[in-house]
Amino acid sequence: MAVAPRYRSTTAPDADRIAHARRGVLVLFLSMGVMLATLLSRLPTIRDDLGVNKGQLATVLIFGAGGALVALLLTGWAAARFGTRSLLFWSTLTYTFFFLGLGGASLVGLPALFAVSQFFAAFSFAFTNVSMNAEAAAVERYMKRKVMPQFHAAFSVGMSLGLAMGWLFSHLGVEPIWHFASVALTLMVVRLAVIPMAVIDGRPVKSEGMGLGGPFAVAKAEFRDRRVLMIGAIVFAAAMTEGAASQWVAISGVDDFGKRESTGDAMYWVFVMTMLVFRSLGTRLLERYGRVAMLRASAISTIVGILIFAFTPTFWLVPVALVFWGMGAALGIPIGFTAAADEPKRAAARVAAVSSFATVAGLAIPPIIGHLAEATSTRHALLVVILGSLITLTLARAVRRDERMFTRLRSRLGGRRVDEAGRIDEAGRIDEAGTAIAVSPSDTGTTLV
Repeated sequence: MAVAPRYRSTTAPDADRIAHARRGVLVLFLSMGVMLATLLSRLPTIRDDLGVNKGQLATVLIFGAGGALVALLLTGWAAARFGTRSLLFWSTLTYTFFFLGLGGASLVGLPALFAVSQFFAAFSFAFTNVSMNAEAAAVERYMKRKVMPQFHAAFSVGMSLGLAMGWLFSHLGVEPIWHFASVALTLMVVRLAVIPMAVIDGRPVKSEGMGLGGPFAVAKAEFRDRRVLMIGAIVFAAAMTEGAASQWVAISGVDDFGKRESTGDAMYWVFVMTMLVFRSLGTRLLERYGRVAMLRASAISTIVGILIFAFTPTFWLVPVALVFWGMGAALGIPIGFTAAADEPKRAAARVAAVSSFATVAGLAIPPIIGHLAEATSTRHALLVVILGSLITLTLARAVRRDERMFTRLRSRLGGRRVDEAGRIDEAGRIDEAGTAIAVSPSDTGTTLV
């Protein structure tokens, strides 16, 4: 892949190069939002073309979650081995190919082809997702501003555009294969054009586990990191908060409030637009209040919104509930991904690790809510999302850059006293990522504590 000289890999970008990278990453996020919404917008037609019922459609869609989970075990290793620039290039090609397979499966009415295409499309999407989030984190570090929410806002804009185009193609009676082909091929060209601009460095890095078993060794190492697990739990809760709304808010409008489908769709749009607004404001909010405070505020806002939604005696409070809920859902995933990428050399591996928690949430939570809804009602079943918000409140300090949850607790690391602010005394020091490094008296070597 030829790269213009101005977009060659560098570890010392100037302001102009950083600005171009920011715009490139924004385009990547927007394009992937359009692609995801394109699929979601045509699922009713695809279900009919495949000749399956709702349960069978859910079964073939699960193959996508399986593909994403497998990919997320490999992406950290692959990013280190091949670099994010290569990953973005090849995953763009494979995602486009298998996305066309989804349309082809609808055309010929083969559920098995759809399941296989969904597995590999989600597999490829995961590689793109992790790589572009890693590049977004790099842009954020170079800019020295908390701009990650802006990239996720671009994804929300892409979702809105994709849903609007889906409505138009559906209204015109265009078959999914032609809809998918026009969107996928156009956006493939766009992504291939902006990848060199979006990636500042993107080269392979030296990493352990490059040999046999390397991919899973890298994933295992990240999953053994306590901070990664805590951030993963926060991302799980954020994905639960956002995913539950996308799956069930419109249905609740019809089943629980007796409204028409169009009203249910409008309810979900209130949620989506609230998320978009607060993701757009996320940079200012995070720079003013910090990660931990905004994460806690998000959790509280989610709890308030869901309680109003579940127990309101009147429909006019539903939009109010969805505004609170959307505010709470807006920043959880951007904050989690930023925190996971605090250490540049391990950014892709850690983003992949925490992304797997979001995938598990998308796989497990909707069926749980569905079964609860059978026993009670949809809006009362959604109260389960509050559990995720309580997790976020409990673990919020894990997203601090200094990686210390309990700053008041004095402890000893290799015989060295740590004060309440998390600083090691004169016998030790803290590295840039906040990891304690024990220093020998001669300072001839370092050991991670």
